[in-house]
Amino acid sequence: MAEENIIEISESTGFYKQLFKKVLFTASVITALSLSYTLWADLDSDNQFLALIIVGMALVKTVFIVRLTFIQLSKIIGESHQLTHVLTLFAVLIILIVLSFSADYQALYILSSENFKSTTSLNRSFIPQFFEFIYFSLITFSSVGFGDVVPLTISGKLLVMMEVFLSF
Repeated sequence: MAEENIIEISESTGFYKQLFKKVLFTASVITALSLSYTLWADLDSDNQFLALIIVGMALVKTVFIVRLTFIQLSKIIGESHQLTHVLTLFAVLIILIVLSFSADYQALYILSSENFKSTTSLNRSFIPQFFEFIYFSLITFSSVGFGDVVPLTISGKLLVMMEVFLSF
């Protein structure tokens, strides 16, 4: 009985370590992309091309997150069968999706304020603006969509569609 508990604890610890490493890697890549979006937006270049790059990178991120989800779920089902592992995986994925799409939305807005229409002022400093896009991302993820922030361009709408896809 005690041996089973020790084995179960070591399997759980191994799962969390492995998940943390993958999440840390994914979060680092997403953060680097988000920072590069902001730097690109400050350059005087073709905004449509940069918007296309943001959408393309979001598509790569979407495929990566779906792949990560299936791999981790198959490991959980095949090895541990623990509900806490499944719930932890989903919580981590939700946080990653919401924060990463918030960064994408903000980068698109920095490129051109014409990408989004809002009932609140988005022309504030970086932190309040990012909070508005976290709010928008969370509302989009939950599929409620209040309509107080609305994507106007194809790039914005594609990003929203990818986030809604991931929310399923």
